[in-house]
Amino acid sequence: MSRHLTTGVALAAAAVLTAGGALAQDKHTLKVALFSPEPSTASIWFKKTQAEIAEKSKGRLEMQIFYGSSMGPMPRHYDLARKGVADMSFFQHGVTPGRFPLTELTHAPYLFPPGAKGAVVGAKVAGDLLPKYFQAEHEAAGTRGLWIVFNRPSGVYDSEKPIVSVGDLNGRRYRAPTPTDVLMMKALGAAPIGMPATHMAESLQKGTIDGVVTDPMGIFAFKLGGLVKHYTPMFISVISFGLALNPKAYDKLPGDLKPLVDAMGTKEAGVSMATSAWGGDPPPFTKYMNGLGLNRVSLPAAADNEMRALAEKIMGERIAALEKKGLAARKVYDELKALSAKYSAM
Repeated sequence: MSRHLTTGVALAAAAVLTAGGALAQDKHTLKVALFSPEPSTASIWFKKTQAEIAEKSKGRLEMQIFYGSSMGPMPRHYDLARKGVADMSFFQHGVTPGRFPLTELTHAPYLFPPGAKGAVVGAKVAGDLLPKYFQAEHEAAGTRGLWIVFNRPSGVYDSEKPIVSVGDLNGRRYRAPTPTDVLMMKALGAAPIGMPATHMAESLQKGTIDGVVTDPMGIFAFKLGGLVKHYTPMFISVISFGLALNPKAYDKLPGDLKPLVDAMGTKEAGVSMATSAWGGDPPPFTKYMNGLGLNRVSLPAAADNEMRALAEKIMGERIAALEKKGLAARKVYDELKALSAKYSAM
């Protein structure tokens, strides 16, 4: 082999190695922390988005998903993104009470319509108000909020006792997911216990709680079948969830990949997530729920009216307390109700 040919082969090999190294260096990974188990409808949306981002980036951007609180317990999920342990985290606002006071107003009873429609309406409302009010709370806490979504409005699931009146709640111990639910439960004579959704099954098995406040998807996702027997549609409140992004992780991405992350932070993306996770009844969910044999209680009108009046009183007190702190709580709450009415009528 001639000297020139040998040199040419060497240069070609070096070029291939350099190109391979450049391709390797141009691959980027976003670690995403989820508290939801892999089979849940919420996790399914993330799987779908993971595949879409890989395809659109031609494999250059990967979402590495950690399911079922594998990166840390549910109450720490927001801080996983804030501290950079995760690049993104799917978290529940209610497990960090007081950190997002205006966002917590979305937990008001009877704010969104019942059933699957409530989740979709809630996502549309939050999409309008996130940049206006709620984003500032997320940025002050150290992240960028991509979207806020909600489960279907929750009700009371009891392990033994059908709840048909306000008096039936007296002394019953329930997992209460938000500060608003805690206040409602106390006012109704029940004993609210704050805990992450991931602890519900174990607490029911041990008998440390008598039931849970959650939505049907919560029963399915955390496999509470057989642990709860009665469902009552009372003070239908929602739980808010956010997708938090670590700003430093975003800043490290090349400019042409950032729009893929930006697209995850639109109103349309939030509505898509809520519709996928809570806006329909996938076959596994339907099969599971139909097999439970739940006793679905019809709440008498008098009890329903009593709880609605109490909810208005509690929200009035919460709003007044936030206004004293200089927060525009009344304005935000009034806009929440007006937007909910608008989207519910569509």
